[in-house]
Amino acid sequence: MFIRTLYPDLYLESMLPAIDEVVQTKYSRFPEEFSSFFRMETSSRSIEQTTEITGFGQMSLVPEGEDTRYDEALPAFNKTYNHAQYSLGFKVTRVAMDDDKFGVVRKLSTELGRSAAETKEVTAAAVFNQGFTLSNGPDGVALFSTAHPLVGGGTQSNKLSYPTDPDVTSMQLALSAMRKTVDHRGKLQRIPPRKAIFPPDLEWIAAELLGGVDRPDTANNTINAFRRRSGMPSFDSWAVWDYLTDPHAWFIQADTEDTELRWYWRERFNTVHDIDFDSRSTKTAGWQRFSVGFNGWYGVYGIPSS
Repeated sequence: MFIRTLYPDLYLESMLPAIDEVVQTKYSRFPEEFSSFFRMETSSRSIEQTTEITGFGQMSLVPEGEDTRYDEALPAFNKTYNHAQYSLGFKVTRVAMDDDKFGVVRKLSTELGRSAAETKEVTAAAVFNQGFTLSNGPDGVALFSTAHPLVGGGTQSNKLSYPTDPDVTSMQLALSAMRKTVDHRGKLQRIPPRKAIFPPDLEWIAAELLGGVDRPDTANNTINAFRRRSGMPSFDSWAVWDYLTDPHAWFIQADTEDTELRWYWRERFNTVHDIDFDSRSTKTAGWQRFSVGFNGWYGVYGIPSS
């Protein structure tokens, strides 16, 4: 259906006689969020694939005169990213464009861009929102799991074993667990956690935990130890991701380059305009093509909803 027919208040005989402004897209917007949590890549192929190999184990003690022991890197897990296409459009008649005294058509073009931005945020956030339940990882389990299989034997966890809202104790447990994380051959990873990620509902708790120089849960003059870790960078960065849907689940993450959370741009958002000769109607459509996901869980840690 065309805009002129959809909005008689603006174009037809029933047009409201004293419209001062069409309230639609004038509001300020938050900046893009998802790109702070993913490794942003560009793809020139129909798919992208990653494969993982292990490193080596520890060195062996070799007595004088004896031979060196040789080790082999082992194949681990593979991941394929299939780029999905997203599109949306609208149509406007020539008569509606000529009579567009309120700039509705121009504002709808802006709104198409906002629809594209919303699509990116919701799709990216689904990686975290489904991270406890959807077993879609290359290792066969969810992104946040207590039992990631290690190729060299055993399992490793990147999920707190019980649900809890953030407090000093749960954050200490999560950071300590990340510090003890080992790779497929049992070596300590020592990936520095750099920021916590919270849903909007936990913003104020996050600010109290990480925003001050003193410990927030005591009246004593005690330092905020998250800012003074031994052998690790200060842990005092935090972010609210408005598209996290669980009001109680929260996360800890290393620098994006130290994670395997990936976003591949195959085609950035662009628009195409065309005119239907017979009806003199203008069609505007927007497209974008990308894939998002993870091919490894190192560098991220999840605390499930309470």
